[in-house]
Amino acid sequence: MRLVFLSHSSDCTGGAQRCLLDLLKGLKQNHPEWQIYVVFPGQGDLVDACSAYISGYKILRMRWWLVGGNGHIGIGDKLVYARKLFKYSIKLARYLKQIKPDYGITNTIVLPHLACACKFLKIRHCWFIHEIPDATWQDNGFIFKSQSVFKLVDKLSAKVLVTSEYAKCYYQNIMTGGKVHVITQAVELQTVLGVNKDRSLHDRYTLLLVGAFDSNKGQMELLQAVKSIVDKEKDIFCYLVGPDYGFISICEDYIKKNGLSSSVRIVPFVKQIYPYYYLADVLLVCSAFETFGRVAVEAQKCGLPVILSDVGANLERIENGINGLLYQKGDIMDLVEKIELLRDTTVRNTFSKNINLVMLEEKYSSDYFASNFAKLLNL
Repeated sequence: MRLVFLSHSSDCTGGAQRCLLDLLKGLKQNHPEWQIYVVFPGQGDLVDACSAYISGYKILRMRWWLVGGNGHIGIGDKLVYARKLFKYSIKLARYLKQIKPDYGITNTIVLPHLACACKFLKIRHCWFIHEIPDATWQDNGFIFKSQSVFKLVDKLSAKVLVTSEYAKCYYQNIMTGGKVHVITQAVELQTVLGVNKDRSLHDRYTLLLVGAFDSNKGQMELLQAVKSIVDKEKDIFCYLVGPDYGFISICEDYIKKNGLSSSVRIVPFVKQIYPYYYLADVLLVCSAFETFGRVAVEAQKCGLPVILSDVGANLERIENGINGLLYQKGDIMDLVEKIELLRDTTVRNTFSKNINLVMLEEKYSSDYFASNFAKLLNL
């Protein structure tokens, strides 16, 4: 089997990139005889990270068809994009003629070039979608109408893979239902030597939220909950960890204005999130929307109880009240109540003991991921 993947990014900062890396790793382990190629939109650390698992790669600087949602998109903009899409799809088709893949796989929905190139050459194509655009990217939209984009995704794909039952239900309603399949992606922690796993060493009740600072991840909602707790003269500490997509300054202003500097620490993106899972007592996922929820799985693998907003695929990640808690998205008082419920060490330990670590290791392994992926390609 010879496969070619298209990555929408060249860095390792996002969940979709780490998902791609885990998949390549699993395929290399399970099928060392397969030839695997990747097309990247530029140079970056993802290129280096993937190099051990692939036969080759190409850099082609393609433009996303996802754009900022504030500006007007005129017919001229659409024509310019369509011309560039055709131009770079032809360039990509030339590369495909060289490597002769059996299947093309586009990772995320933001680049259509590989799907178009595969269509030109009558190569089977699979779209691996990690997002529901209108919900995931509230500040952005497609250069073309969403309905047109979804029709093209459907038309240009033999299969469409999604990361949760929630996403499957969504896409089955707008695409050919038989094409849409759920695949459980791998979640493998990059462990760090020398990390002290004794959470009793920190004496403050500590929360952790991991995610890009954007309109979706809900940092401000957690900050409002922390303020409510501090206002009641209860001690609490919170780490907010993630790359800045325009919202760090908003969070910093809120922290300063409300006197939370001693209760909140903002940590710009770090490559190794692993140590933070042992600096915290509870992980928070306050997203307005999730189609998978990788950090919730990572945290549970570290024995950390989680509190998740009751949206999207979050409901598939835990047993509410058993190994984690759901709160009503947007309800600050409900979030505060759930945070306070887990303040008690005995309660947290009970939740941690209910985490099935054996199941998590098996279900979210790169081996299981790659095996299911290979089966789905051959259906």
